[in-house]
Amino acid sequence: MFEDPVEESISWMRVIFLTVLIVLVSRHFLFEPVAVHGESMMPTFEDDDKVMLVKIYSIENFDMIVFTAPNGVNFIKRVIGVPGDRISMEDDQLYVNGKAEAEPYLDKNKKLAEQQGLSRLTEDFKEFTVPAESYYVLGDNRLNSMDSRVLGVISRDSIVGEVKIRLAPFNHVGIVE
Repeated sequence: MFEDPVEESISWMRVIFLTVLIVLVSRHFLFEPVAVHGESMMPTFEDDDKVMLVKIYSIENFDMIVFTAPNGVNFIKRVIGVPGDRISMEDDQLYVNGKAEAEPYLDKNKKLAEQQGLSRLTEDFKEFTVPAESYYVLGDNRLNSMDSRVLGVISRDSIVGEVKIRLAPFNHVGIVE
């Protein structure tokens, strides 16, 4: 009924080692918790929100990603264009492949801009094609966002992961749409 204390200790060390190994491998290859810094994605994400990234992903238009900018800082932004997409902006209307796209996540920011006497959130830009292995990203807070308008397109290799779950604040925990 009583086991050898040395064997039991070794057994527990195996369990602890295996658990730590699984956590480290999962964090490196599958998931990563990240804190949001700044206001460039407001109101979708506030400063200091916590999110979970998935590192196995298939990025589509309007997904939210975290990527490493050329200056080494990680940013969270919304993917507007994937490789091969034709993107343009005219009078605050986004066009992807010639089709006008609704951006309901900008509604609050549009109202704030109007209250400040601004006629639009995003300056116009002529149609261009997103290069292969690249993405065009914009922050939801278009008046205060360092995104592809400044940085240019984002390379596939710079992507850390896709945002899937909000972990904090507690009243906003859940799947990110």
